[in-house]
Amino acid sequence: MKFRDNILLYMLVPLVILCAAYSYFRFVVAHDYMIAYEGTCDPATQDCFIGCNDDACTDVYYYAKVQKYAVNLYAQCGEDITNCDAANACLPVDDQKCSITYCDPKIEEGACDDLSAESSAPSSVLAIPTESGLEKNTTSTTGL
Repeated sequence: MKFRDNILLYMLVPLVILCAAYSYFRFVVAHDYMIAYEGTCDPATQDCFIGCNDDACTDVYYYAKVQKYAVNLYAQCGEDITNCDAANACLPVDDQKCSITYCDPKIEEGACDDLSAESSAPSSVLAIPTESGLEKNTTSTTGL
């Protein structure tokens, strides 16, 4: 086998190995990516998104959308990021890369829980927002 006959193979194999090594370092070692998840939300004080645990929507939960840099999440919580209460707040030094998004009830009624504006209990009919509807019903505050 001559180098000239298989020049494409000799060029692609090292590039694929370098690309895989860089991706492994970036995502596994350095945690250089953004994480978006559902954080806790108190419906009595904030306008929260409404989610359901089952198809019939008999078990309702309230959440806010949190997006933050993975390095800061691991700095706050350590290795166990699933059961971490500190993950629901932004670090003071993380102003630009952290956002907590609450639902905006003025844009579309029924897409969020509006207990903070009402003095009565929540209504029995809850509208479940779709994924495309969440994006237009949000307001973002950074650096809480």
